[in-house]
Amino acid sequence: MSEDEYCLHVNAREGALLWMILADRAQSEDEGDWIQYVPVFAKLIECWSRKGFVRLFRGTEFPVDASGEEVPIGKISDLLGRASSWAYVEEHQPAICVVLGDRDLVELEEGMCD
Repeated sequence: MSEDEYCLHVNAREGALLWMILADRAQSEDEGDWIQYVPVFAKLIECWSRKGFVRLFRGTEFPVDASGEEVPIGKISDLLGRASSWAYVEEHQPAICVVLGDRDLVELEEGMCD
Protein backbone atom coordinates (compact mmCIF):
# COMPACT_ATOMS: atom_id res chain seq x y z
CA MET A 1 0.00 0.00 0.00
CA SER A 2 1.38 3.40 -0.96
CA GLU A 3 1.71 6.26 1.51
CA ASP A 4 -1.28 8.01 -0.11
CA GLU A 5 -3.40 4.86 0.03
CA TYR A 6 -2.49 4.32 3.66
CA CYS A 7 -3.39 7.94 4.48
CA LEU A 8 -6.77 7.55 2.76
CA HIS A 9 -7.45 4.27 4.54
CA VAL A 10 -6.68 5.69 7.99
CA ASN A 11 -8.76 8.79 7.38
CA ALA A 12 -11.69 6.80 5.97
CA ARG A 13 -11.65 4.64 9.10
CA GLU A 14 -12.09 7.86 11.08
CA GLY A 15 -14.79 9.34 8.82
CA ALA A 16 -12.58 12.31 7.94
CA LEU A 17 -13.62 15.33 5.95
CA LEU A 18 -11.80 15.71 2.62
CA TRP A 19 -9.72 18.67 3.78
CA MET A 20 -8.56 16.62 6.78
CA ILE A 21 -7.05 14.01 4.46
CA LEU A 22 -5.05 16.71 2.70
CA ALA A 23 -3.87 18.27 5.96
CA ASP A 24 -2.88 14.86 7.29
CA ARG A 25 -0.93 13.95 4.15
CA ALA A 26 0.78 17.35 3.90
CA GLN A 27 1.36 17.41 7.66
CA SER A 28 0.50 21.07 7.49
CA GLU A 29 -2.30 23.42 8.48
CA ASP A 30 -1.50 25.63 5.48
CA GLU A 31 -4.10 25.08 2.76
CA GLY A 32 -1.50 26.13 0.19
CA ASP A 33 0.47 23.00 1.02
CA TRP A 34 -2.59 20.78 0.51
CA ILE A 35 -3.33 21.58 -3.13
CA GLN A 36 -0.66 19.26 -4.51
CA TYR A 37 -2.48 16.26 -3.04
CA VAL A 38 -5.94 16.99 -4.44
CA PRO A 39 -5.41 15.17 -7.78
CA VAL A 40 -3.92 12.12 -6.04
CA PHE A 41 -6.73 11.75 -3.54
CA ALA A 42 -9.45 12.62 -6.05
CA LYS A 43 -8.25 9.75 -8.24
CA LEU A 44 -7.94 7.34 -5.31
CA ILE A 45 -11.31 8.21 -3.81
CA GLU A 46 -13.07 7.95 -7.15
CA CYS A 47 -11.49 4.56 -7.86
CA TRP A 48 -12.00 3.18 -4.36
CA SER A 49 -15.62 4.34 -4.25
CA ARG A 50 -16.41 2.63 -7.59
CA LYS A 51 -14.89 -0.56 -6.21
CA GLY A 52 -16.69 -0.34 -2.86
CA PHE A 53 -13.69 0.37 -0.60
CA VAL A 54 -14.89 3.84 0.47
CA ARG A 55 -18.11 5.87 0.46
CA LEU A 56 -18.65 9.63 0.43
CA PHE A 57 -21.23 11.57 2.40
CA ARG A 58 -22.12 15.25 2.35
CA GLY A 59 -23.93 17.31 4.93
CA THR A 60 -23.74 20.20 7.36
CA GLU A 61 -24.00 18.46 10.72
CA PHE A 62 -21.16 16.46 12.25
CA PRO A 63 -20.59 13.62 11.98
CA VAL A 64 -21.43 14.03 8.31
CA ASP A 65 -21.69 10.29 7.59
CA ALA A 66 -24.36 9.90 10.29
CA SER A 67 -26.39 13.02 9.52
CA GLY A 68 -25.74 13.67 5.84
CA GLU A 69 -26.57 11.92 2.60
CA GLU A 70 -24.46 9.49 0.64
CA VAL A 71 -23.05 10.83 -2.61
CA PRO A 72 -24.16 8.67 -5.55
CA ILE A 73 -21.32 7.05 -7.49
CA GLY A 74 -22.25 8.99 -10.64
CA LYS A 75 -21.76 12.35 -8.90
CA ILE A 76 -18.45 11.64 -7.15
CA SER A 77 -16.18 12.68 -10.02
CA ASP A 78 -17.89 16.05 -10.40
CA LEU A 79 -17.87 16.64 -6.65
CA LEU A 80 -14.17 15.80 -6.31
CA GLY A 81 -13.38 18.09 -9.24
CA ARG A 82 -14.61 21.15 -7.33
CA ALA A 83 -12.02 23.07 -5.32
CA SER A 84 -14.70 23.89 -2.74
CA SER A 85 -15.05 20.19 -1.90
CA TRP A 86 -11.50 20.14 -0.56
CA ALA A 87 -11.51 23.48 1.28
CA TYR A 88 -11.43 23.78 5.04
CA VAL A 89 -14.92 24.06 6.52
CA GLU A 90 -16.21 24.67 10.00
CA GLU A 91 -19.21 23.08 11.64
CA HIS A 92 -22.62 23.79 10.04
CA GLN A 93 -21.09 24.41 6.61
CA PRO A 94 -21.47 21.95 3.74
CA ALA A 95 -18.76 19.30 4.08
CA ILE A 96 -17.82 15.99 2.48
CA CYS A 97 -16.48 13.05 4.41
CA VAL A 98 -15.09 9.72 3.36
CA VAL A 99 -15.74 6.48 5.24
CA LEU A 100 -14.86 2.85 4.70
CA GLY A 101 -17.05 1.02 2.23
CA ASP A 102 -18.41 -2.50 2.18
CA ARG A 103 -15.30 -4.14 0.75
CA ASP A 104 -12.26 -4.88 2.88
CA LEU A 105 -9.05 -3.23 1.69
CA VAL A 106 -7.24 -6.57 1.86
CA GLU A 107 -8.97 -7.16 -1.50
CA LEU A 108 -7.14 -4.19 -3.01
CA GLU A 109 -4.74 -5.40 -5.66
CA GLU A 110 -1.58 -3.52 -6.53
CA GLY A 111 -2.10 -1.23 -9.49
CA MET A 112 -5.89 -1.56 -9.25
CA CYS A 113 -6.41 2.18 -9.66
CA ASP A 114 -3.68 3.04 -12.15
